[in-house]
Amino acid sequence: MEKRVESKRHLLEAIDQNENEIKLSSDLISFPTVSPPGRNSAQAQNHIQSYLENIGFSMSRWEEYSGDPNLIGVRKGTNPQRYKSLIINGHVDVAEIGDIKEWSFDPFKPFVDNARLHGRGAADMKDGLAACMFAAKVLKDAGTELKGDLIFHSVTGEEAGEGITLKCLEHGPRADFVIVADTSDLKIQGQGGVITGWITIQSLTTHHDGIRSKMIHAGGNLFAASAIEKMVKVIQGLQELEHFWAVNKFYEGFLPGSNTINPAVIQGGRNAAFIADQCELWVTVHYYPDEDHDQICIEIEEHILNVASGDPWLKCYPPKFRWGGKSMLEERGGRFFHLLN
Repeated sequence: MEKRVESKRHLLEAIDQNENEIKLSSDLISFPTVSPPGRNSAQAQNHIQSYLENIGFSMSRWEEYSGDPNLIGVRKGTNPQRYKSLIINGHVDVAEIGDIKEWSFDPFKPFVDNARLHGRGAADMKDGLAACMFAAKVLKDAGTELKGDLIFHSVTGEEAGEGITLKCLEHGPRADFVIVADTSDLKIQGQGGVITGWITIQSLTTHHDGIRSKMIHAGGNLFAASAIEKMVKVIQGLQELEHFWAVNKFYEGFLPGSNTINPAVIQGGRNAAFIADQCELWVTVHYYPDEDHDQICIEIEEHILNVASGDPWLKCYPPKFRWGGKSMLEERGGRFFHLLN
Protein backbone atom coordinates (compact mmCIF):
# COMPACT_ATOMS: atom_id res chain seq x y z
CA MET A 1 0.00 0.00 0.00
CA GLU A 2 2.83 2.39 0.87
CA LYS A 3 4.45 1.62 -2.48
CA ARG A 4 1.19 2.47 -4.29
CA VAL A 5 0.84 5.78 -2.42
CA GLU A 6 4.44 6.67 -3.20
CA SER A 7 3.91 5.81 -6.87
CA LYS A 8 0.82 8.05 -6.97
CA ARG A 9 2.75 10.90 -5.34
CA HIS A 10 5.54 10.42 -7.86
CA LEU A 11 3.07 10.69 -10.76
CA LEU A 12 1.45 13.82 -9.34
CA GLU A 13 4.86 15.43 -9.06
CA ALA A 14 5.59 14.47 -12.66
CA ILE A 15 2.35 16.13 -13.76
CA ASP A 16 3.29 19.37 -12.02
CA GLN A 17 6.74 19.33 -13.61
CA ASN A 18 5.50 18.49 -17.10
CA GLU A 19 4.55 20.73 -20.01
CA ASN A 20 1.45 22.91 -20.04
CA GLU A 21 -1.34 20.53 -21.08
CA ILE A 22 -3.50 23.51 -22.13
CA LYS A 23 -0.96 24.21 -24.87
CA LEU A 24 -1.28 20.63 -26.10
CA SER A 25 -5.07 20.97 -26.31
CA SER A 26 -4.77 24.36 -27.99
CA ASP A 27 -2.37 23.00 -30.58
CA LEU A 28 -4.86 20.27 -31.51
CA ILE A 29 -7.82 22.67 -31.65
CA SER A 30 -5.92 24.92 -34.06
CA PHE A 31 -6.11 22.23 -36.77
CA PRO A 32 -9.42 22.76 -38.70
CA THR A 33 -10.40 19.10 -38.95
CA VAL A 34 -14.10 19.69 -39.67
CA SER A 35 -16.18 16.67 -40.73
CA PRO A 36 -18.09 16.78 -42.93
CA PRO A 37 -16.44 17.40 -45.31
CA GLY A 38 -13.48 15.59 -43.70
CA ARG A 39 -10.43 14.50 -45.70
CA ASN A 40 -8.46 17.23 -43.90
CA SER A 41 -6.80 15.64 -40.88
CA ALA A 42 -3.30 14.84 -42.16
CA GLN A 43 -1.55 17.76 -40.42
CA ALA A 44 -3.25 17.09 -37.09
CA GLN A 45 -2.44 13.39 -37.28
CA ASN A 46 1.19 14.16 -38.18
CA HIS A 47 1.37 16.28 -35.01
CA ILE A 48 -0.08 13.50 -32.87
CA GLN A 49 2.14 10.83 -34.43
CA SER A 50 5.28 12.87 -33.76
CA TYR A 51 4.23 13.44 -30.15
CA LEU A 52 3.57 9.75 -29.50
CA GLU A 53 6.75 8.60 -31.24
CA ASN A 54 8.74 10.93 -28.98
CA ILE A 55 7.39 9.17 -25.89
CA GLY A 56 8.12 5.65 -27.05
CA PHE A 57 5.13 4.51 -29.10
CA SER A 58 5.67 2.52 -32.27
CA MET A 59 3.26 3.95 -34.81
CA SER A 60 1.33 2.66 -37.80
CA ARG A 61 -1.06 4.60 -40.03
CA TRP A 62 -3.40 4.01 -42.94
CA GLU A 63 -6.11 5.87 -44.84
CA GLU A 64 -9.56 4.40 -45.11
CA TYR A 65 -10.45 7.55 -47.07
CA SER A 66 -7.86 9.66 -48.87
CA GLY A 67 -6.74 12.66 -46.84
CA ASP A 68 -7.78 11.24 -43.47
CA PRO A 69 -4.95 9.12 -42.02
CA ASN A 70 -5.65 7.05 -38.91
CA LEU A 71 -3.10 6.22 -36.24
CA ILE A 72 -2.42 3.21 -34.03
CA GLY A 73 0.36 3.56 -31.48
CA VAL A 74 1.67 0.76 -29.27
CA ARG A 75 3.85 1.01 -26.21
CA LYS A 76 4.71 -2.56 -25.32
CA GLY A 77 4.47 -3.72 -21.73
CA THR A 78 7.11 -5.79 -19.98
CA ASN A 79 4.83 -8.80 -19.46
CA PRO A 80 1.77 -8.56 -21.76
CA GLN A 81 1.18 -12.32 -21.65
CA ARG A 82 0.29 -12.10 -17.96
CA TYR A 83 -1.07 -8.57 -17.58
CA LYS A 84 -4.05 -6.82 -19.16
CA SER A 85 -3.77 -4.46 -22.13
CA LEU A 86 -5.53 -1.12 -22.61
CA ILE A 87 -6.69 0.82 -25.67
CA ILE A 88 -7.07 4.59 -25.41
CA ASN A 89 -9.29 5.82 -28.22
CA GLY A 90 -10.02 9.32 -29.50
CA HIS A 91 -11.12 11.06 -32.69
CA VAL A 92 -9.37 14.05 -34.24
CA ASP A 93 -12.26 15.38 -36.34
CA VAL A 94 -14.70 18.02 -35.10
CA ALA A 95 -18.26 19.03 -35.92
CA GLU A 96 -19.22 21.58 -38.55
CA ILE A 97 -18.88 25.27 -37.69
CA GLY A 98 -21.77 26.56 -39.80
CA ASP A 99 -21.66 30.21 -40.79
CA ILE A 100 -18.33 31.59 -39.54
CA LYS A 101 -19.92 35.05 -39.42
CA GLU A 102 -22.13 33.87 -36.57
CA TRP A 103 -19.12 33.14 -34.37
CA SER A 104 -17.90 35.80 -31.94
CA PHE A 105 -14.33 34.45 -32.31
CA ASP A 106 -12.29 32.33 -34.69
CA PRO A 107 -13.19 28.73 -33.70
CA PHE A 108 -9.69 27.53 -34.57
CA LYS A 109 -7.83 30.14 -32.51
CA PRO A 110 -8.38 28.73 -29.01
CA PHE A 111 -8.21 30.85 -25.87
CA VAL A 112 -8.79 30.48 -22.14
CA ASP A 113 -11.44 32.58 -20.43
CA ASN A 114 -12.61 32.13 -16.84
CA ALA A 115 -10.65 28.85 -16.55
CA ARG A 116 -12.35 27.41 -19.66
CA LEU A 117 -10.69 26.59 -22.96
CA HIS A 118 -12.75 27.78 -25.94
CA GLY A 119 -12.54 26.55 -29.53
CA ARG A 120 -14.24 24.16 -31.94
CA GLY A 121 -13.67 20.64 -30.67
CA ALA A 122 -12.43 21.66 -27.22
CA ALA A 123 -14.93 19.33 -25.52
CA ASP A 124 -15.59 16.97 -28.43
CA MET A 125 -12.96 15.78 -28.24
CA LYS A 126 -9.55 17.36 -28.61
CA ASP A 127 -9.28 18.04 -24.89
CA GLY A 128 -9.89 14.34 -24.24
CA LEU A 129 -7.37 13.36 -26.89
CA ALA A 130 -4.81 15.79 -25.45
CA ALA A 131 -5.45 14.49 -21.92
CA CYS A 132 -4.66 10.94 -23.04
CA MET A 133 -1.52 12.04 -24.84
CA PHE A 134 -0.44 14.04 -21.79
CA ALA A 135 -1.10 11.11 -19.45
CA ALA A 136 0.99 8.81 -21.63
CA LYS A 137 3.84 11.33 -21.57
CA VAL A 138 3.68 11.67 -17.78
CA LEU A 139 3.89 7.90 -17.38
CA LYS A 140 6.93 7.83 -19.64
CA ASP A 141 8.67 10.79 -18.00
CA ALA A 142 8.02 9.37 -14.53
CA GLY A 143 9.65 6.08 -15.53
CA THR A 144 6.48 4.14 -14.77
CA GLU A 145 6.76 0.51 -15.82
CA LEU A 146 3.83 -0.78 -17.89
CA LYS A 147 3.40 -4.53 -17.58
CA GLY A 148 0.59 -4.74 -20.14
CA ASP A 149 0.47 -3.10 -23.58
CA LEU A 150 -0.79 0.47 -23.96
CA ILE A 151 -2.44 1.03 -27.36
CA PHE A 152 -3.41 4.47 -28.68
CA HIS A 153 -6.01 5.12 -31.41
CA SER A 154 -6.35 8.51 -33.08
CA VAL A 155 -9.13 8.11 -35.62
CA THR A 156 -10.98 10.23 -38.17
CA GLY A 157 -14.58 10.29 -39.36
CA GLU A 158 -16.32 9.98 -35.99
CA GLU A 159 -18.48 13.07 -36.47
CA ALA A 160 -19.76 11.79 -39.81
CA GLY A 161 -20.17 8.23 -38.57
CA GLU A 162 -17.54 6.43 -40.62
CA GLY A 163 -16.78 3.70 -38.06
CA ILE A 164 -12.98 3.97 -38.20
CA THR A 165 -12.52 2.67 -34.66
CA LEU A 166 -13.81 -0.70 -35.80
CA LYS A 167 -11.24 -0.61 -38.59
CA CYS A 168 -8.53 0.02 -35.97
CA LEU A 169 -9.36 -3.35 -34.47
CA GLU A 170 -8.83 -4.93 -37.88
CA HIS A 171 -5.54 -3.11 -38.55
CA GLY A 172 -4.04 -3.28 -35.07
CA PRO A 173 -4.02 -5.26 -31.81
CA ARG A 174 -7.06 -5.75 -29.62
CA ALA A 175 -7.05 -5.25 -25.87
CA ASP A 176 -8.75 -6.30 -22.65
CA PHE A 177 -10.06 -2.82 -21.86
CA VAL A 178 -10.84 0.36 -23.79
CA ILE A 179 -11.19 3.97 -22.65
CA VAL A 180 -12.85 6.37 -25.10
CA ALA A 181 -12.02 9.80 -23.69
CA ASP A 182 -14.98 11.63 -25.20
CA THR A 183 -17.21 14.06 -23.31
CA SER A 184 -18.55 12.39 -20.15
CA ASP A 185 -18.22 14.90 -17.26
CA LEU A 186 -15.19 12.87 -16.11
CA LYS A 187 -17.34 9.78 -15.52
CA ILE A 188 -16.33 6.30 -16.58
CA GLN A 189 -19.28 4.42 -18.01
CA GLY A 190 -20.05 1.66 -20.47
CA GLN A 191 -19.85 2.30 -24.20
CA GLY A 192 -23.22 2.06 -25.89
CA GLY A 193 -23.83 1.41 -29.54
CA VAL A 194 -25.16 3.35 -32.53
CA ILE A 195 -26.60 2.02 -35.74
CA THR A 196 -28.13 3.80 -38.71
CA GLY A 197 -30.66 2.39 -41.11
CA TRP A 198 -33.06 3.15 -43.94
CA ILE A 199 -36.79 2.44 -43.82
CA THR A 200 -38.37 2.44 -47.28
CA ILE A 201 -42.01 2.55 -48.35
CA GLN A 202 -42.52 1.68 -52.02
CA SER A 203 -45.71 1.54 -54.07
CA LEU A 204 -45.88 -0.82 -57.04
CA THR A 205 -47.81 1.77 -59.07
CA THR A 206 -47.32 5.45 -59.83
CA HIS A 207 -50.30 7.77 -60.12
CA HIS A 208 -50.58 11.25 -61.59
CA ASP A 209 -51.39 14.07 -59.21
CA GLY A 210 -54.60 14.72 -61.13
CA ILE A 211 -56.28 11.61 -59.74
CA ARG A 212 -55.49 12.29 -56.09
CA SER A 213 -59.18 13.09 -55.54
CA LYS A 214 -60.07 9.48 -56.41
CA MET A 215 -57.55 8.29 -53.84
CA ILE A 216 -58.81 10.35 -50.89
CA HIS A 217 -62.56 10.85 -51.46
CA ALA A 218 -65.44 8.47 -50.89
CA GLY A 219 -66.41 6.54 -53.98
CA GLY A 220 -63.09 7.15 -55.73
CA ASN A 221 -62.58 3.39 -55.99
CA LEU A 222 -58.77 3.72 -56.11
CA PHE A 223 -56.61 1.71 -53.72
CA ALA A 224 -53.63 4.05 -53.55
CA ALA A 225 -51.70 6.20 -51.11
CA SER A 226 -48.86 8.69 -50.85
CA ALA A 227 -45.71 7.01 -49.59
CA ILE A 228 -44.73 10.29 -47.92
CA GLU A 229 -47.99 10.47 -45.98
CA LYS A 230 -47.70 6.82 -44.96
CA MET A 231 -44.16 7.45 -43.67
CA VAL A 232 -45.76 9.75 -41.09
CA LYS A 233 -47.29 6.65 -39.49
CA VAL A 234 -43.88 4.98 -39.44
CA ILE A 235 -42.34 8.01 -37.71
CA GLN A 236 -45.13 8.01 -35.14
CA GLY A 237 -44.50 4.31 -34.57
CA LEU A 238 -40.81 4.97 -34.00
CA GLN A 239 -41.70 7.65 -31.45
CA GLU A 240 -43.94 5.20 -29.60
CA LEU A 241 -41.14 2.64 -29.43
CA GLU A 242 -38.66 5.32 -28.33
CA HIS A 243 -41.00 6.31 -25.49
CA PHE A 244 -41.40 2.66 -24.47
CA TRP A 245 -37.60 2.21 -24.38
CA ALA A 246 -37.19 5.37 -22.30
CA VAL A 247 -39.59 4.04 -19.66
CA ASN A 248 -38.55 0.39 -19.62
CA LYS A 249 -34.81 0.29 -20.30
CA PHE A 250 -32.01 1.50 -18.03
CA TYR A 251 -28.22 1.32 -17.79
CA GLU A 252 -26.07 2.56 -14.92
CA GLY A 253 -24.21 5.77 -15.74
CA PHE A 254 -26.54 6.79 -18.57
CA LEU A 255 -29.25 9.41 -18.24
CA PRO A 256 -32.76 7.94 -18.60
CA GLY A 257 -33.90 8.00 -22.20
CA SER A 258 -30.39 7.96 -23.67
CA ASN A 259 -31.57 5.16 -25.95
CA THR A 260 -33.11 7.09 -28.82
CA ILE A 261 -34.45 6.67 -32.35
CA ASN A 262 -33.80 9.76 -34.46
CA PRO A 263 -35.67 10.20 -37.77
CA ALA A 264 -32.73 12.09 -39.26
CA VAL A 265 -33.34 12.38 -43.01
CA ILE A 266 -36.45 11.88 -45.14
CA GLN A 267 -36.67 11.85 -48.92
CA GLY A 268 -39.48 10.85 -51.22
CA GLY A 269 -41.51 11.48 -54.31
CA ARG A 270 -40.31 12.07 -57.86
CA ASN A 271 -42.09 15.22 -59.06
CA ALA A 272 -44.89 17.54 -57.96
CA ALA A 273 -47.02 16.19 -60.83
CA PHE A 274 -47.20 12.69 -59.27
CA ILE A 275 -48.37 11.02 -56.09
CA ALA A 276 -45.26 10.03 -54.11
CA ASP A 277 -44.67 6.36 -54.90
CA GLN A 278 -41.59 6.03 -52.69
CA CYS A 279 -40.36 7.48 -49.40
CA GLU A 280 -37.17 6.70 -47.48
CA LEU A 281 -36.38 7.53 -43.87
CA TRP A 282 -32.82 7.50 -42.52
CA VAL A 283 -32.78 6.80 -38.78
CA THR A 284 -30.04 6.84 -36.14
CA VAL A 285 -30.49 4.53 -33.16
CA HIS A 286 -28.60 4.75 -29.86
CA TYR A 287 -28.74 1.75 -27.53
CA TYR A 288 -27.22 0.63 -24.23
CA PRO A 289 -23.99 -1.37 -23.72
CA ASP A 290 -25.83 -4.51 -22.62
CA GLU A 291 -27.87 -4.64 -25.83
CA ASP A 292 -27.05 -6.28 -29.15
CA HIS A 293 -27.37 -4.34 -32.41
CA ASP A 294 -29.04 -7.24 -34.23
CA GLN A 295 -31.69 -7.52 -31.53
CA ILE A 296 -32.28 -3.76 -31.62
CA CYS A 297 -32.93 -3.96 -35.38
CA ILE A 298 -35.37 -6.82 -34.80
CA GLU A 299 -37.25 -4.83 -32.14
CA ILE A 300 -37.65 -1.87 -34.48
CA GLU A 301 -38.69 -3.95 -37.48
CA GLU A 302 -41.24 -5.97 -35.52
CA HIS A 303 -42.81 -2.85 -34.03
CA ILE A 304 -43.03 -0.98 -37.32
CA LEU A 305 -44.43 -4.00 -39.16
CA ASN A 306 -47.08 -4.26 -36.44
CA VAL A 307 -47.91 -0.59 -37.03
CA ALA A 308 -48.10 -1.26 -40.76
CA SER A 309 -50.40 -4.25 -40.25
CA GLY A 310 -53.01 -1.87 -38.79
CA ASP A 311 -53.11 0.21 -41.98
CA PRO A 312 -54.91 -1.32 -45.00
CA TRP A 313 -52.47 0.09 -47.55
CA LEU A 314 -49.24 -0.47 -45.57
CA LYS A 315 -50.39 -4.02 -44.90
CA CYS A 316 -50.14 -4.62 -48.64
CA TYR A 317 -46.98 -2.53 -49.10
CA PRO A 318 -45.06 -3.04 -45.84
CA PRO A 319 -41.90 -1.04 -45.07
CA LYS A 320 -38.52 -2.49 -45.99
CA PHE A 321 -35.40 -2.12 -43.82
CA ARG A 322 -31.68 -1.78 -44.52
CA TRP A 323 -29.23 -1.50 -41.62
CA GLY A 324 -25.61 -0.50 -41.22
CA GLY A 325 -22.85 0.30 -43.66
CA LYS A 326 -19.29 1.59 -43.52
CA SER A 327 -19.73 5.33 -43.80
CA MET A 328 -22.50 7.89 -43.38
CA LEU A 329 -20.65 10.09 -45.88
CA GLU A 330 -19.77 7.52 -48.54
CA GLU A 331 -22.55 4.94 -48.20
CA ARG A 332 -25.08 6.85 -46.09
CA GLY A 333 -25.06 4.08 -43.52
CA GLY A 334 -23.16 3.05 -40.45
CA ARG A 335 -22.92 0.61 -37.58
CA PHE A 336 -20.97 1.49 -34.44
CA PHE A 337 -21.16 -0.64 -31.34
CA HIS A 338 -19.19 -1.27 -28.18
CA LEU A 339 -15.63 -2.19 -29.12
CA LEU A 340 -15.43 -5.51 -27.34
CA ASN A 341 -18.73 -6.79 -28.71
